[in-house]
Amino acid sequence: MQTTPLIRTFSDADFEPIEFNNQIHPRIKIHPMYFELGLSPYSQIFGRRAVLNGLLESLDYLPPEYGFLVWDVYRPRAVQSRLFDWMREEVRKKFPELSEQQNYEETRKFVLLPSKVGEEYCAPHLSGGAIDLTLFDISNSVELDMGTPFDDCTERAHSNYFDLKKPLTFEEENIKKNRNILRGAMEKVGFVSYQYEWWHFDMGDILWSQITGCPAAFGALFGDEEWPVDVK
Repeated sequence: MQTTPLIRTFSDADFEPIEFNNQIHPRIKIHPMYFELGLSPYSQIFGRRAVLNGLLESLDYLPPEYGFLVWDVYRPRAVQSRLFDWMREEVRKKFPELSEQQNYEETRKFVLLPSKVGEEYCAPHLSGGAIDLTLFDISNSVELDMGTPFDDCTERAHSNYFDLKKPLTFEEENIKKNRNILRGAMEKVGFVSYQYEWWHFDMGDILWSQITGCPAAFGALFGDEEWPVDVK
């Protein structure tokens, strides 16, 4: 269940783009999933400084044996568009009985529509305010069981799926506990969780705005550009 969100206020420094890397903290690992899957040409991960600061603060609310494994933060327009098309095919494979319109609506639960240069709408990841992540055991680097893989497009991926399911097996109770640890740590510092994806959290973007009632703080991380000009 979504808790009453902590409303963060943002300083000028919070808006700054910053690279997320494996030198930030020993309990934070970076795994650029879309680069690995061939959906993005970029192996680097960027985001807002506010998101990185929030992530570092969230470590205080995790059991000391766990860390964060970050899959994605900032996402360029071209990557968002490619991912939207990819997810439509994933939904089509899982739910072939859906009409094209139903497929489109189901896809939008898991990948928001891409933004265009110059338009007011800014997709959450384009803003650098959305983050996709999970937990790992720092003793062996093994990811905790969260019940689905990243980018699963079934009901099991919904953030409250195991909160609502009754009864739960022993394995499912463990999955529920792991998800609640992740969600609790993130929400305690001002992130909001996304109902359709247990791995997705927002700060300062349009999804954060919808839940907090505050105006979205972040537009496109690099303005009209897709990527920092000094990064290859």
